[in-house]
Order: sequence, then structure tokens, then C-alpha cells
Amino acid sequence: MYHDLLIRKFSMWAGILTVAVSSMGEDEVVSTLVDDNLSSLDMIFVESIEDEPPVIIREQAIQQVSLPSVATKTTQSPENKKRLRPIVDSISGAEIRSYQRYGIADIANQTAGLTVVQTGQAGSQSSLFIRGHESNHTVVLLNGRRLPPGLAGLYQLEFLDVSTLESVQILKGGASSLYGADALAGAIDFQSTDARFVQSNSISSYFEGGSFSTFRTGHKITVRDGAVGMALDASYHDTDNDREFSAFENGTIRGNFAVELGDGVFFDILGYVQDSYLEVPGSSLSPTFPESQINMNQSGLFSPRFSIKRDDWDFSVFYSYTTNELEATQDVFFLDNLLEQNGHEAEAVFHYHPDDSATYSVGGGYYQYGFDRTPLIPGPFNLPSEFEYSYSSIFAQADIDLPANFHLLTSGRYDDHDTFESKGTYTVQLSHEIEPTGTTIFGKTSTGYKAPSGQDFIFLAAGLDPATLSPEESQSWELGVKQEVFNERSSVGVTYFHTDIENLVDADPFTFVDPAIVDTETQGIETELVVSPCEGLRLYANYTWLDAIITDGAYLSGFGGLPGDRLPRRPEHTLSGGFLVTGDNWKVGAEISGAYERLDSPGFYLDDYTVARLFGSVRPCEKVELYGRIENIFDLDYETTSGYEASGLGAFGGVRIVIGD
Repeated sequence: MYHDLLIRKFSMWAGILTVAVSSMGEDEVVSTLVDDNLSSLDMIFVESIEDEPPVIIREQAIQQVSLPSVATKTTQSPENKKRLRPIVDSISGAEIRSYQRYGIADIANQTAGLTVVQTGQAGSQSSLFIRGHESNHTVVLLNGRRLPPGLAGLYQLEFLDVSTLESVQILKGGASSLYGADALAGAIDFQSTDARFVQSNSISSYFEGGSFSTFRTGHKITVRDGAVGMALDASYHDTDNDREFSAFENGTIRGNFAVELGDGVFFDILGYVQDSYLEVPGSSLSPTFPESQINMNQSGLFSPRFSIKRDDWDFSVFYSYTTNELEATQDVFFLDNLLEQNGHEAEAVFHYHPDDSATYSVGGGYYQYGFDRTPLIPGPFNLPSEFEYSYSSIFAQADIDLPANFHLLTSGRYDDHDTFESKGTYTVQLSHEIEPTGTTIFGKTSTGYKAPSGQDFIFLAAGLDPATLSPEESQSWELGVKQEVFNERSSVGVTYFHTDIENLVDADPFTFVDPAIVDTETQGIETELVVSPCEGLRLYANYTWLDAIITDGAYLSGFGGLPGDRLPRRPEHTLSGGFLVTGDNWKVGAEISGAYERLDSPGFYLDDYTVARLFGSVRPCEKVELYGRIENIFDLDYETTSGYEASGLGAFGGVRIVIGD
């Protein structure tokens, strides 16, 4: 394990930067790019920050104005971001802290159309289903750079801490025309502080303890010195969990260093390091439970970028190197392995916006991925395997305001593969705003594709030629309406979606190693309600109906699902809701989430569940906040995957401290 070294390194940097922050004078030289955005601050609404320190409020507002939308890769005005809300869920850092959320599961459980299924508790393998798609149909980004997809084709979301982020943006619906392979279901952009836009010197930290011998801590440092900006954050989580042999430790460090070379000309470097240790007891239904398996995972990202900002155009080019290493040991079947993945990406994008009503984008990129499986205990059923592939892409996008309050967002992309079939994809979205009634009507259609994941050729038959596997393809469309009620902070939205997926790569349910090709269909309705009658009160409720079925082939992941059967582990009905009340120096809230009609495997259903939580905080002074929460307040016994019990009643409390200009 590298946790001690990782934390020591961060502590050293924190000490150095603390001295730097305290020694800098009060006179600031702010980036010219930040100056250009200051005039927009009065137009933006940041959820639940009324009682936060001024330095945090100002920094968050600057970041929200300056960071690009996951739906367009371009910076959007507050009005345009509001217009994109029907297809994008944006959760601000203030909201994350107010509701005391730490992982993507905490966010997904309260977001319509998303379901997270875990094989255990904190740190256990997590599968994210957006609108019933496969979990590897979602691109996961950090500040627009793709995190290492790993062998399963999706970055291990269980290791991503969100507590120090600026925002999490979730794009639902096909996005391959913008992000290429893997984005059949959409994209998630975890947005950390962009050092180009930092304007204050600040330090914020939290320390938390609670049930199951849990300890959490997180730290964030921002520095502005003339043309140089720096943002560094880190988090650490240590828990025994609420199951036998389930201890989990995870540490992460994210950093961004930027220098303004000239007026609106920047060079910056983004870095991310993650290291974890997890005990894996397996299913409680197994005769070998609890097992003694141990997983150790390290992943990282290094990405330099050059960018230019002008009044009517902007340009950026970046290179990104990613790595992911999983060492799985003490397997009961002696299948110990070292699983490695690395990626090289280079992408350039040019945006031209002649006026406020239109933005035209063109870009290209090159992407290369390598996968390697090294048996730690060689045997006839544990063979080495490796594979590498690459592709290049060109893409274009038009974001245009049309007459009569219509808006068009359309994009197209072509990916040229060296191994798999090359593909072109498109997206067309049209929306119309009826200003007198506060109504927005929108529709979207898109195509998507996905090259095989590492697991598709690492764990299948050793003699399989990966080039014979066809990319998975999708055709999707959605229609919806969003209606303001009471005021601009309150609304109700309803969206219908439908997707057909062909060539889904799975393992043959009879041989377990040969490929099986499966077709699926998903459709559903998302309903979202937000009511905020005044600034100190927010209520929300979400409901999703999902119909996800197999239309052709046999689906091993469903333990033999056949045409007409439902796809497993996607609840037919999900529900969430809650409220937050904010006073001068305090907050209190409660939430529920539930899943109903849940198929775990053909003919076997899991019990319905509705779980509740309470949370609150008080600020005795401007720079100190005391907070606490109770999870699963009714101590409900439930599972999201059969044999893997979720956590019971747990109580947690902590303190958050902010030091800044």
C-alpha cells in the first residue's frame, strides 16, 4: 500500500502552501480571463451557499461561470446552462457539501434515470446504469479528460471522492458524437478547481468520524500569485464497513497548476493519483463466505494543456496519460492476477462564437489503449493476455439560437479504428422555450457506438481474435417538457427516452469464455420536481420508470437471460426525494431513496427498499462548520445485489474549517 506515502506527501505540500498562502500580500493580480467573467456573477445561482464564507462563495461562482458544460465542451453563460438542464444534471460543490455527499452513489441515488448497484459497501465494485444501459456505456471525465476506463470499460467509481469538487455534471443520453467510443449512455464530468480561474488564496479542510470505525478527511488549497494559479485537493477514507472482512482504505490527490503566458494564453497541468486497499469477502450466499480476497488499486492521470481565450474564439489542445493497476490476490480459486491498463490521448478543439447566439466547434484527437493481464498464480484457467488498439477522430458541433426561441445543438463525429470497425455518429437536439408560460419543450436523437472493453478480450477465450468483435451500436431518442412553477427556482420536468442497442458483447452462458452477441431495448420516463418557494427552503422529488429487456441473444450477466427477459439489476421503479432548510448559520435536511421491482437474475427478485437519511450543520463562526448525519435511519436490511448487504444504521460527524482571503 502507498497510503502513508501519499498522505505524507500531501501533508508536506499542505505545509508549504500554507506558509505561501499566509505570506502573500492582500493585493491580488487576477487572471484576465477571470476578470472577463466577473460581470456574470450576479446572474448565477449556486445552490445552498448562502451561509458559506465569502471566499468560497466567490470562488465557486467564478468556477461555475468559467468551467465548460459537459454537453458542449464549451463555456456557457448562466442562461445557456439553464437551457441545457433538461439533458444535463449539474450538482454544484456547495450542494455536495450541504447534503454531505461523498461518492457518485450518493449523487446517483438522488438523480432521475441513474442507478448504482454495489457488490457490498464502501469501496466495493460499483456499476452505474444510466437509463438502463450497461455500466461501461458511460464516459467518466475529470475536467474534460477521460479517466482510465480499466478492464471493465468504466473507471472504478467507488474510488472517486466528490467532497472537494466544484461540480459534477451528468449528461444523459447518447454522446458518442462528442466523446466517441463508450458514450452510448452519456458522460459524467467530475470538475475539480481549474487553476486558470483561481483568484484567492484559501485552505479548506474537513475531518469526520463515525460508525464502522470510519474516518474521513479532505483538504483543498488554492493559490493565486500574479499570473500563476494553483489548486490542490486530497481526500482519505478509512472504514471497516458493516460486513465481515470488508475493510477499505482510499486516498486521492488532484492538482492543477496554471500560468498565464499572455493575455488569455494559458499553460496548465492537471494531475490525479488514487490508491486503495479493499478486503473482498464475496457473496454471503457462497459457502466460502467470508473469503479472504484482497484488491489493491492504483490509478493516475497526467495531462498538460495549452489554451487561448479570445472574445470571439477559443482554442485548446491537451495530452493525457492514464494508468490503472489492480492487483487481486488471495482468490479462493487461485485466480490471482495483476490487471493493468494504460491510455494515451491527444485532443484539440477550436470554438468560434461570432456572437452570443451561436458557437461552432471543430476538433480532432488520437486515442490509444493497452490492456495486460498477468497471472500471479499461473494455471490452465489463469492465462496471461494482452491487447492494444487505437483510433483517431474528427468531430464538429453547432450550438445555435434560432428564431422564435428555438435552439439547435447538433454534432457529428467519425472515429477511424486500427482494429475495430470505424464508425460515424451524430446527435441532434432541438428545444423551444415559451417565455410567457416558462415552458421548455425539447427533443433529442443520437447514435452511439462502443469498441470492446478490455474484459471482452482479456477474459474471453485465449484464442479469440479481438478484431472479430463488432462495436456495440445504439440508436436513441427522447422527448421532454420542463415547466417553471411558482418562480424560476421551481420546476417540474418529464422526459421519455428510448434506446435500441445492437451487438452487445457478452460471454456465452454455456462456455463462459466464448463471445455472445446480445441486442437490448430500454425505454422509460423520468419525472423531476424541484420546489424552492424561498431562498432558505428547497424540496425535490424524482421518479423513474424503466423497461429494459433483452431482444435477441443470451445474456450471461443475467445468468442466462433470454429474449423477452428483463435486464438484471435495473429497478423498474426508482424514487428519491428530500428537503433542505437553510438558516443564518445552520442547515438541516432529510432524504429518501428507493428501488422497486428489482430483478437480480431470471426468476429471482430482490425485495423492494426505501432508505432514509438525516443531516444537518451549524456554523458557530464564519470559518468553522460543525456537521453530522445519520444514514439508513431505520436500520433497513437490504441489498442492491443478492448476497451483498448494504450498510445498516450509521452516525457520522465532523468539522469543516476554511482559511482564506
